[in-house]
Amino acid sequence: MYTREYWHAKACKRIGLVPNRPLSTRDLLKRNAQITEAYAELYLRRPPIYKWAGMAALTSATVGRGMYLMLALDATRLGCLVGLIGHEAAEVFQQLCLGNWLVFADIYSQHLAYEQAGIEELAALAAAGQLDQEVYEAWRQIDQGWRTEQPALIWAGNTVLLKYEQESVLQPGVYQGNQAIWDILADWVPSPIPTLVETFRDFHADGNIGVFEERWRWIERRMLPRWKRLSERQTERVDRRLRAAMKPAIWFSLLDAPAGRLGASVAPWRHMTRMLFTNV
Repeated sequence: MYTREYWHAKACKRIGLVPNRPLSTRDLLKRNAQITEAYAELYLRRPPIYKWAGMAALTSATVGRGMYLMLALDATRLGCLVGLIGHEAAEVFQQLCLGNWLVFADIYSQHLAYEQAGIEELAALAAAGQLDQEVYEAWRQIDQGWRTEQPALIWAGNTVLLKYEQESVLQPGVYQGNQAIWDILADWVPSPIPTLVETFRDFHADGNIGVFEERWRWIERRMLPRWKRLSERQTERVDRRLRAAMKPAIWFSLLDAPAGRLGASVAPWRHMTRMLFTNV
C-alpha cells in the first residue's frame, strides 16, 4: 500500500504544482485550467465509471470563467453590477480558487489510486485511517457496479462522492466563512451542466447557495438528472464539451513552452499575457 501523501504528490505532479511555491494570479488561473483538464481526461478515459469527474470538469470550467469575471470586476471597480462592493470581487476570486483547489486536493488522488492500484488500494488507505470510510464505501459501490455491470450502483457511488465534496470539503472550506456574499451572488451562479440554462435563484428564489442543504437540493434535483441523461444519451456532445473545456490548459502549456519554432509562433500571446498579469 502507498500512502495518501504518495497519491497526493502524484496529483500535484499531474497539474505541475510545485510544493511551497507562491502562486501569482496567472498561476491560479493556470492551475484551474489544469484541474479542469485533469478531470476531463479522467472521465474521457472511462466514461462509464468516472461520472463525478465528468461533472467536476464542467464545474471547474465554470469556476474558471467566474475567476476571470471576478478579476475583471475588481480591476474595473464594477463589482456593484453584481452586488459586490469594495474589493469583494477580489475576495470571491480567492474563494473560487480555494474551492477549486480543495476539491482537487481531496479527491483527484483517490481517482489515481483506484485507476492505478484498484479498490484494494483504497481499502488499505481506509483501513489506515487515510481515507474517510464513507468515501471508501462510495468507491466500493462504484467498483461493484463496474464489475457486475450495474450502472445504478456506479451512479449511487459517484453521487456520494459529489455530496461529500459539497458538504465536507466546500461547505467548511469556502461557503461557511461568508454566507452573506454567496447569498448576493446566488443570482449569478449558473448551472455548469449543458442544456440546463439556469442560475441558482432560478431554482430557489429565496435560497442561499452558501447553505449546503439548499445548494444540494439544486444539484440533486436539477443538475444530476440532467448530467445523467447527457452522459448516457448524448455521449458525443459530452465528449465535445469536455474536449473544449481542456483547451485553456493547452494554451497555457503552449505559452509556457520553451523558446523555439513553436515558442516563436506564440510569442505575441506570451507578450499579451505578461501585460495582462503584470502586477495583478
